[in-house]
Amino acid sequence: MVKNSIDEINNDIKSAFFENAHSPFVILDGDMNFVGVNHAGVKTLGINKENFIGKNLLDIFPYLEGTKRYDAYKNVIKTGVPIGFDELLFKGANVEFKFMVRAFKIGEYLGVSTLDVTSLVETIAKLKSTQTSLKEVNQNLQRKNQELKDFSYVAAHDLRAPLTNLKSLLEMVLTADPGSTEIYPVVEKMQVVTKVMCDKIRALNQVISIKSNFSEYTEEMVFADVIGKIKLSHSQDIIEGRTIIKEDFSSCPSIEYNPVQLESILQNLMSNALKYRHHNRKLSIRISTKKVNGKTILTFKDNGLGFDQSLADKIFLLFKRMHTHVEGLGIGLYIMNSIVSENGGKIEVSSKKNKGTEFRIQL
Repeated sequence: MVKNSIDEINNDIKSAFFENAHSPFVILDGDMNFVGVNHAGVKTLGINKENFIGKNLLDIFPYLEGTKRYDAYKNVIKTGVPIGFDELLFKGANVEFKFMVRAFKIGEYLGVSTLDVTSLVETIAKLKSTQTSLKEVNQNLQRKNQELKDFSYVAAHDLRAPLTNLKSLLEMVLTADPGSTEIYPVVEKMQVVTKVMCDKIRALNQVISIKSNFSEYTEEMVFADVIGKIKLSHSQDIIEGRTIIKEDFSSCPSIEYNPVQLESILQNLMSNALKYRHHNRKLSIRISTKKVNGKTILTFKDNGLGFDQSLADKIFLLFKRMHTHVEGLGIGLYIMNSIVSENGGKIEVSSKKNKGTEFRIQL
């Protein structure tokens, strides 16, 4: 009598736990028909209990037919070995749940218990996203810090030389006889050194201005229109260089980009090609665009003076120049590389001395 009472109490406890669990619990027979479902299961599935009991598993979840998961459920009844699944997706009426599921044998039946991990999965996804964002921010900060170090070093190094020269020339002027004709060449040199220093300071201000005012504004830019505008501004140099310009934008005629930045990239490429053309042959420029893995690739190739390929990693440094026979400060490629990098792109360059240079830019 006592044993029967204990069994009844145990059954009542099991029933209470089953019915009042927060997550869906179901029981199926050997033919995969529902014989029991708790309140949370009915609420989640959105089906009345009386319309649920007796239904086959495939009536409620037809997409399980022929799946390994369905076969695994049947195997639990056959072998008695429980199984578990992580992050199973269930779509209800206007809701989406992710469950951890455990299937186990109860007598001759299959019990399936679930745990709603929707919030946990979403939280983990947010944490991963935050971690990725923090990693990107950290990488950007490291890049910016390195840029600042390089910028500070180059600025100090390149301005120190003209200042030292200017100081020496000034000492020569102060110690020279005021009436001596020797003073005039010294003053002329002072003017040249002063101009170099002023030009570099202006260039530094230009670089700082560009780096401080990167805009995220973009619009649809047509490559042919941008190149047309740039060719117009360089028309005299193009004619003097007997330049042949071939364009092919058929594969990718336009891009969503900041207009000022895109014009600056193409302006620097065109300016350098014209400036460093080979004077023993007509200048030939080929410009093309295409899509590669969803990215726009701009190719700009010329047959100019070129340079030693071993120096390719240095051409984007501030104030770095491959050729000094024409005027220039060596900031154009630095600015271009800064713009491309800031927009998540990259530049590859290949060159041969006296043969020409090719820039391949992922915008």
